[in-house]
Amino acid sequence: MRNVLGVAVAIVAAALFAAPALGVSGQMRTVYVLTTWNQQSPFTTAETERVAAETDTFFRASSAGRFAMPGSVAGPIQLPMSVFNSCDATVVRNAAPPSLFEGFERAVIITPQVDACQFHGEANPTEVFLNGRLTRSLAAHELGHTLGLGHASRWACGAGRCTVDEYGNPFSAMGSGDGDFDAYEKSWLEWLTDIARPEGDGTHEIGPIEGPTTLPQALVVTTASSEFWLELRGRSTPSFYGETVQPPGVVAVAGPAPGGGWVFPRSNLVLPNPAGGVRYAYQAGESFVRRGVFAVSVESHAPDRALLRFSWLDKVAPLRPRLRARAIRRGRVRLTWYSARERGSGVRSYELRLDGNAVQVVDAGPALNQWQVTIRAPRGVHRVAVLATDRAGNRGRAASARVRVR
Repeated sequence: MRNVLGVAVAIVAAALFAAPALGVSGQMRTVYVLTTWNQQSPFTTAETERVAAETDTFFRASSAGRFAMPGSVAGPIQLPMSVFNSCDATVVRNAAPPSLFEGFERAVIITPQVDACQFHGEANPTEVFLNGRLTRSLAAHELGHTLGLGHASRWACGAGRCTVDEYGNPFSAMGSGDGDFDAYEKSWLEWLTDIARPEGDGTHEIGPIEGPTTLPQALVVTTASSEFWLELRGRSTPSFYGETVQPPGVVAVAGPAPGGGWVFPRSNLVLPNPAGGVRYAYQAGESFVRRGVFAVSVESHAPDRALLRFSWLDKVAPLRPRLRARAIRRGRVRLTWYSARERGSGVRSYELRLDGNAVQVVDAGPALNQWQVTIRAPRGVHRVAVLATDRAGNRGRAASARVRVR
């Protein structure tokens, strides 16, 4: 974490935030190495062991027992000052005896305050550099980067424009909070019990993101240009350095729709609660609304569950797609069409028709610019058509074409 104008921020290596291929599970043994230069380390072995144990407990709880980072402590060791001035954990590690790191998947390098390094913590893919500061919050944040997590940010709007506040999520340890990882982050790590994805209007019960729970830990709504993750914070969440506390409630996090357009420039952006001021969580009786698209009302929430009422507000049907059709061989017609324009809930499916009869429904899935499907048709002249239905159930007008099958 870099310290800029008194606000802790972090640098993420370019290789980070790649999706884990099979999730993160098992354990990663971690060594915490106390280092110094011609002076005594400001941290004791006992203090470091305590932070290592607390950090391991954090990951075990966050993953519901799927993952652990058991820690051991080494050092203190002395190295040349020039090594520390590199401000690079890999440089420090390479200068230390290799035997210190044998059998460990992660290394946390702990130093006295290095004035040349304008950060409190920095992460490389397998190493962490803690600069003059040693807390569970900081260790968990930087080690989270080594698991592929980026920053938990905030979509900050004002004076007619919106920007990304890099560390603005006041709940997640990957932002400015001292709480558990959020639902979006846990989905990348494959630590969620389940996800609820509404297809129509109705109520949904979700459990706390902090767990444990057997309920889904997120309500995820995908629209034409955005995806929204609603999670329950079952307990109060202090900020990273303890200056403020966010009360429990339902939190909305947003990002671009998978394969779709964008309203938001990146994923994992917490959205402020218009009714809450500096309180970001939605309370019972409050609603998260995307005007003309959908609404989620908080019916109730408690430490162990929240009841959410979902409803589509989108009343506008998708536009007619552009269609081309041609017979390609005996009994076969190839339909090629461009995606129907839809700015609200997003296209859910396409219905293919032959002479007015439905013959196939194609799941839209991730948005594509162009679709191509082959259907069967008997010899003769036929009218083929394609029409789109959006997630809110609005059916668009059919695009049709005449084709002769020989």
